[in-house]
Amino acid sequence: MTNQDFISTICSFYKESRKLMVDAGDYKIWRGVSHSISSQSEDLFALFIAKKLNDSSLEFIVDKTMTYKMPGKKSIQFRPDLAIINKGVLTHSIDLKMDMGYKRRYFETPEFDTEKKKFNTFREQTFESVSYRVNDAKVELKVSPKIKNQIVVISEKNEGKSSNRTDMIEAINMMDWVSIYYLSGDVHPNNYSNELPSVNDVQFERLINDIKQLT
Repeated sequence: MTNQDFISTICSFYKESRKLMVDAGDYKIWRGVSHSISSQSEDLFALFIAKKLNDSSLEFIVDKTMTYKMPGKKSIQFRPDLAIINKGVLTHSIDLKMDMGYKRRYFETPEFDTEKKKFNTFREQTFESVSYRVNDAKVELKVSPKIKNQIVVISEKNEGKSSNRTDMIEAINMMDWVSIYYLSGDVHPNNYSNELPSVNDVQFERLINDIKQLT
């Protein structure tokens, strides 16, 4: 799967999301808002990364609630869009976003501060345990001290002012616990003229190289 294939498939997800999920028959039924494509995109992204790494020993977990426990504190839940497990060690926790949203300065939000605390806890190895459940069985994980919050943004469009993106990139470049990647530009994948976005191959390459280094 090429970088272009990945972005083109995202575009096709958007097109299909505008359609009804049922046969309307002779009734006048139409959608005013598209279906969410988040789940499809997460699955596609997991497959894309798995193909790029091509390592059968790795486990790729999509959108699974996990729990981490701090000594003397209540357990805290988190849900990576994509978690990569290498022999019982959580090596990657990746956040996939279709775009950053209009006027969204994510790096200035309380949610971003929460992520900072979590990843610093993981990197400093000050947690008590990390786990998830499968079929009522508890699975315990270790966490790599090199883990980062990798934010993968499909499109740089729909961001409000362009300075929102440049300010965020500049701010994040000063932090060692988080990285951000913008994979396409020019037009949003959800455009009604069926125009294909430009593919940022440099960012794709940087993403894959960073993932390999942390594996």
